[in-house]
Amino acid sequence: MEDREPAALARLRAADEALREQRGDRHRADALAAMIANLVDIYGNW
Repeated sequence: MEDREPAALARLRAADEALREQRGDRHRADALAAMIANLVDIYGNW
């Protein structure tokens, strides 16, 4: 992300979508989704 690689943002968004659909371990999925959302907020506007 820090290197401004466009594919990195796309991969994070795909991971976020997959986590939202994950049913098994909601607590971990929610924590990872929050972290990803934070990174997208920080680096998503380049």
